[in-house]
Amino acid sequence: MNGSASSTAPARQSPPTPSARKPSAPVSALRRRLHDPDGISSSQKLMILVLSMTLFGVSDIVTGIVPSIEVGPFELEVAYFAFIPVVLAALFCPLWVAIGAPLGEMVFSDMLLGDFGGLGELEGFLQLLLGIYVAGCIVRDPRNRRQLFAAALALVSIDKVSSGLIDLAKVGIGIDPETLEESNGLFQAVLVSESIELVMALLITGVLFGALPAMWLAPRLYGKIEPLMGLRPRDPQNPPRLVGPRGTPFWLIGVLALLGAVAIGVVSQWEEFVGREGGLMTLGAFQPDFVDAYGTAYLWVALTVAALAVAGACVLVAVLRARRRRDAGAPLTSSSQQQAAADRGEV
Repeated sequence: MNGSASSTAPARQSPPTPSARKPSAPVSALRRRLHDPDGISSSQKLMILVLSMTLFGVSDIVTGIVPSIEVGPFELEVAYFAFIPVVLAALFCPLWVAIGAPLGEMVFSDMLLGDFGGLGELEGFLQLLLGIYVAGCIVRDPRNRRQLFAAALALVSIDKVSSGLIDLAKVGIGIDPETLEESNGLFQAVLVSESIELVMALLITGVLFGALPAMWLAPRLYGKIEPLMGLRPRDPQNPPRLVGPRGTPFWLIGVLALLGAVAIGVVSQWEEFVGREGGLMTLGAFQPDFVDAYGTAYLWVALTVAALAVAGACVLVAVLRARRRRDAGAPLTSSSQQQAAADRGEV
């Protein structure tokens, strides 16, 4: 009896066999894959974020200098240089490019020029973030010009269609319903105006300043700029997946982001309608109007500051790259080997 009890006791207290732990490994690997598709480090994420912020912020200041052309009832203008976020999202992790580009517009363009609307700016932030992320996931191979063309059109379409829906919601919800009834055909007029604006934006921003430069630039940069940042070029057989955090369906994230942008736009319109100047949507507003105070020459001052920020971003990339090479080539001491083993879970 004692012998049998002693022989069975270790079996009950023995740790799980490797076969019992195997099912959890693919699950954790899948979670890491969905949460961080490219498996890049924090410093690399920071480099992508800063690079997209500065480049798109500078380009938005430049578009403020480019004059618009009026042809009859139509106004031809460049909303933004769409090829910059398309190329960056096609080469790097689309998520961090999608976060950095609209953030750069808010910091380098709106705040630097003194025209930051506060919390209401999240409306445009969510629209542009959604469009850039979808555009980056469309491009499986940055050398494929058809995919780049589709990505540029998808970016502008998502941005402008969502903006049009928000404007329609503002008209239908954000103003006094009696005013909407008295203004004969106001809703239809807004719908026609938004449709024409969408077509013009697709032609000018999407094709002329989006798809065509991206189709020329992305294949030439592919495989050349990624190693400078310690990244591998995008594998066409393993492109970024269009999924939300931790495998959440992307359509759910997109709908929630669009609803959030609509809510922000409607509340902003309602606060403007009732005359609440210091409302919730103007929280954090920064509008000293530097351009009106100092003239259009201030745009060049802002452009110079933004260019210095781009140079600083390039220096940051070079420093992080040099540090990465130095750490990779440095010999490991006994203490550093033990620390590395501990980091890998071997100790």
